[in-house]
Amino acid sequence: MLVGSLLIALPASAETITYKGTGTFVASSVTLPLANGGAAMHLTNDIVATIEPSSVGVMKGDCAGLGFLSAGGDYHVDAYCSFVESATDAFDVKAKLTPGKGGSVEVIGGRGKWANATGTGVVTARSAGRRRGSYRYEFTITTP
Repeated sequence: MLVGSLLIALPASAETITYKGTGTFVASSVTLPLANGGAAMHLTNDIVATIEPSSVGVMKGDCAGLGFLSAGGDYHVDAYCSFVESATDAFDVKAKLTPGKGGSVEVIGGRGKWANATGTGVVTARSAGRRRGSYRYEFTITTP
């Protein structure tokens, strides 16, 4: 008689964590004047942000995006950012922002503990100047 065994692989359970913190940024931009009196902008940001919960406590971020500045001075930005906590752990976001107001964020993956991560979040402005500012954020990130 032959006895067989069955190995059942259970899927790993997903983990969802809410990360909070504050960040500061310095932006550089290139503008293209438009005929309607507004301008198209290419922006890059260097960011330093706190991250809780995290044993490291601080992460560096880089963002690049495109924005539109109306003739009346209103503007918005669509950007992609990568936030690095360590050499092995980082996550990426797609953001829709209105400088000085805030916006929404979608987590679009990462590496290390954030590999294949998904999630959403919000960014709220604390201060904004010509090319500098600070914000609060809250992201809920789910890892598979």
